[in-house]
Amino acid sequence: MAKKVLITRFPDAATVSYSRAIEKMITALGAETLKIFEKYIVPQLTTRQDAEYTEDGILDGIKKMFYSLRDKANKIFTTTRNERAASSFVKSVNRFNRHNIEQQMKVKGIGLVATEPWLKDFMRSKVVDNVGYIKTIQEDYFDEIESIVHDGVKDGASIKHIREQLINQVDISKNKAQFIAVDQAGSILGQMTAQRHQNIGIEKFEWYDAADERVRDSHRKLSGETFSYSDPPEVNGRKVLPGEDYRCRCVALPVFDDEEEEDI
Repeated sequence: MAKKVLITRFPDAATVSYSRAIEKMITALGAETLKIFEKYIVPQLTTRQDAEYTEDGILDGIKKMFYSLRDKANKIFTTTRNERAASSFVKSVNRFNRHNIEQQMKVKGIGLVATEPWLKDFMRSKVVDNVGYIKTIQEDYFDEIESIVHDGVKDGASIKHIREQLINQVDISKNKAQFIAVDQAGSILGQMTAQRHQNIGIEKFEWYDAADERVRDSHRKLSGETFSYSDPPEVNGRKVLPGEDYRCRCVALPVFDDEEEEDI
């Protein structure tokens, strides 16, 4: 009986590690946000009903808060830290993918090519992309915090209410980090798999979904179907490989020529 080719797996460990690296920075920035809020805004809001309260005082407090917060953000989301998180993630997905495909090919007696000229530039571009995504999380967080404080002060919201919104924004940013980690893991994995398959002569793949309740109907319908790398299926108006759609955890299983002959 012929040995069965191992399934293409999704890099869950790399995904979780990457998400946690970003979340760690978000948590640190969230803690600093509350400290700075307590220092510059809370005293002004506490004395808002006093005769000595002035609107200039609260506006000055807001300016000081965001000047200090931006300084803290730049020290937490440093270029070095962002690049380290993104680079470690991309390298981890690469190691995982190459090992997975090597194990699949052993069953067929096929070896992966020793040198991969495309890989260096591909990985570099993915690191640059992900550094940009991390930076976007930081910038979006800052914009939302600014809106929360400005609107809260303008609307006369309580200190407790503003503080709760600040805490909630940390959770929202962590959810964004989780989304990016899964989305990028799927996309990078799918593109690496496609390149490596084609480099050893595999021109077709079987779409395989994650087989859980989170799988979209459009992806579930594709699962088990065979496609050509030169003509992948269209999902939501664009041609995509498994993993390339937003937050997609589907993978591509190699289809070998002898398997196609057996089906005839």
